[in-house]
Amino acid sequence: MLHITYNYALQTLCGAPHNVCNDNGIAEKLPLNRMLGDYDIIHGTFFVCGLTSNDFTDLTPQQMKHYEELYHDPQLFFLLGKTLCVEHTTPEEYTRVMAPPPKTKESPER
Repeated sequence: MLHITYNYALQTLCGAPHNVCNDNGIAEKLPLNRMLGDYDIIHGTFFVCGLTSNDFTDLTPQQMKHYEELYHDPQLFFLLGKTLCVEHTTPEEYTRVMAPPPKTKESPER
C-alpha cells in the first residue's frame, strides 16, 4: 500500500483506477463504508480516481460508468455470530436503518 499525504492510502482496483481512503479509518473508528474483495473494508469516505506517475487524474467515461454502477448502492454491515456480513441496499433503506433511534419522551421526575 502506497501512503500519500493526510494519512490517505491508495489501493489498486482492477488496474489503473485507484480508491483513495483514510488509512487510519479503523483507528479513528470511522463507519464501515464498502467491502473490497473478500477481506478488506473501507472505513469512512473514499473516492476513485486515475493515477499518473505523480498525480491523480480523471477516470475515463467508461471507468466512471463502471465505478458509479459498482458503488452506487450503499452497503450495510452486520454480525451474524462471529461473521461480518455485508448487504447491498437502497439509499432509502440505508438512511432508515442508520438513523438514530427516536428519542422517547421521558416521564417527569417526582
